[in-house]
Amino acid sequence: MRALPLLKTTGALALAFATSTVSAQFQKGDNVAGLMLGIGGHYGAYSSYSSQTPAIGLFYEKGSGLDVGPGTLGLGGFLGYKHLSYKSDWRYAGYPYHYDYSWSYTILGLRGAYHYNDWHGVPQLDTYGGLMLAYNALSFKDKSDYPYGFGYSEGSNSYLSLSLYLGGRYYFSDNFAGLLELGYGISYLNIGLAYKF
Repeated sequence: MRALPLLKTTGALALAFATSTVSAQFQKGDNVAGLMLGIGGHYGAYSSYSSQTPAIGLFYEKGSGLDVGPGTLGLGGFLGYKHLSYKSDWRYAGYPYHYDYSWSYTILGLRGAYHYNDWHGVPQLDTYGGLMLAYNALSFKDKSDYPYGFGYSEGSNSYLSLSLYLGGRYYFSDNFAGLLELGYGISYLNIGLAYKF
């Protein structure tokens, strides 16, 4: 008989959790920070790569007070990292040598996103589209073993980039969300976690 009140309490809590609605609407004054892992991306330092790491990115966004119609404009920053390498073995005039190049990008960006959610009717979902202006700081290393008289001569430079992205965050609680972004910049596809405070 003692188990009956416990079952009733557990059932009431489960029902309350199941019927509660999490508000994901991004509003003026909201702060969101998070971590993203990226797949793919356009990096023009070399024509092909032997391997590359996923892009890793940290972001912060704040809901601005600017009047942009029915949605909310979020402004913030981005810090990311991406590493790529090219390795290959060759022979020239009977002498073996080994290509070993690596490129490391540090991405510093300013992001602005327009959040609009009236169209889908899902309270847990926050949808947005935006722009990022970024400085891609490039570090290049050449550890190749060359025959006499040969060396790497192709230039690799840091550069500014402008990218577009579309994204969505699905909130599992009032503060925590999973996110997905599609775009052309650090990566073609980003997945990650966000925290609203």
